[in-house]
Amino acid sequence: MDAVLGSALAGMRAATRHVATGASNIANSQTVGTPGATGENAAYQALDAVQVSGPGGQPQVHIKPKNPATSFSYQPDHPLAAEDGLVEVPNTDLATNLINNQIAQRSYEANIKSLVTWDEMQATLLDIKS
Repeated sequence: MDAVLGSALAGMRAATRHVATGASNIANSQTVGTPGATGENAAYQALDAVQVSGPGGQPQVHIKPKNPATSFSYQPDHPLAAEDGLVEVPNTDLATNLINNQIAQRSYEANIKSLVTWDEMQATLLDIKS
């Protein structure tokens, strides 16, 4: 039965990391920076949440920079624009991030349902044994 709990909790952790990554990308999607800049003038570096199988086949999520993390946009009037009028913007797609967050939410809910079912089975087992 510990496998049920471990799998459900690992799935919930993975879903949480997916949502956190998507939320960060969405919140910073309008960040603009000077091309090649670092520090406060740099654009947000978009992230990807990559799910892999961990020990025992349990899901794990690794957060890595998106490739490419940024792209260029021509905005010559922007205060952070380079001499050629380009600014660096995060390589994020709002629709993809929103859909991935919905998928992660459903995954989280399914893992909660696994925990509830496990709890109900434990209660039934205790009733049978008593």
